[in-house]
Amino acid sequence: MDMRAVAESLIAGDHVSTWELRDAGPDDFPELREIRRTGSPALRNAARALLFAVGGPEALGEYDLGLVRRLIRSKLAVEVPVAMRSCEYWFAIPTTDQAAVLDAFGLSDAEPVTMSLGTEIWNQHYDSGHQRCARVYVSPALDGWTLVFGRPSDDQHPADITEESSWSIEPREQYQAMLANEKVYRGVESARCVELSRRFSAAHLYFRSHGDSMTSWCIAEKGELVRFYDVAVPEESVGELAAENGYLLPHEDTPLPEGWADDIEHTENPLDWQREWVRRHRRLKAELGIPDHCDADTIAEALSVHPGKIGPHTRVEGHGVIALTRCGREYGHPRTLLTGLAYTPPPERPSVFDEDRT
Repeated sequence: MDMRAVAESLIAGDHVSTWELRDAGPDDFPELREIRRTGSPALRNAARALLFAVGGPEALGEYDLGLVRRLIRSKLAVEVPVAMRSCEYWFAIPTTDQAAVLDAFGLSDAEPVTMSLGTEIWNQHYDSGHQRCARVYVSPALDGWTLVFGRPSDDQHPADITEESSWSIEPREQYQAMLANEKVYRGVESARCVELSRRFSAAHLYFRSHGDSMTSWCIAEKGELVRFYDVAVPEESVGELAAENGYLLPHEDTPLPEGWADDIEHTENPLDWQREWVRRHRRLKAELGIPDHCDADTIAEALSVHPGKIGPHTRVEGHGVIALTRCGREYGHPRTLLTGLAYTPPPERPSVFDEDRT
């Protein structure tokens, strides 16, 4: 693979993903290390990022690894919390004892990271294989809560899960197998929260999909399951929370009059219909006093710390770490292309829901 060309693409600002590096490996290390020795400053920085992406920290060598660690330490001293985006799935534990959290999740090889860098790494956990279960980001204590982004390996690979490769080719049977796996994961997640709550007095687990309306939350206290809710299976709900009062649950329909949108005119521009639908929906909700829907973000903000709302106002103790799970210890660091040590949340995408609130 022409690693110099890839490095030049990084310098030019072109998008390069770890998927595009799938054919790269140890055979490319000599070329990258040569670039590190003889290239321009920009090329040397790009080569360092590619070495980390392809081979993990071990591929950097002692000098570069020490350089990165020193840079992280310097940034930790002056870091200001930045709201996270695309967090989707996280635990919230009411403790400042990070070492105890690492032990409870079976994590090791912890490396200090800034919150910005931890976020950048976490946002690259979607690839296949063991990318999702090899590494976990553990935050510093935020207003007394430690947030954990990722699952322990045992939770990612429970015994009762059936691998997709063993599923029938018949669509209905595939769907049933998928539902069965999801039920297993729900049981594992609830059991994990209960187990953690015995050790830390409480444990929360939140999920909020940014691609659709899927959301769930699980709250355990002192070894008891206090609340479980998943929009996909509201019939399996356990308990209720005061924080849900005044909201509709995600699966509940908004009780608007029948036919309330039937007379909205369809024009050549579909956005015209959508804008009018949004305006009328909001107006009717206000007139009829219909509450908003809650989701995991709502509940997390009310009960613990919501990652998307942290900022300069957040009290921070300690520093975050990236740590390996059992899968990480066995298979190594997943491929992660770090283009910098500073993270800026992407701008919110424009939406018809934000254009006009009349």
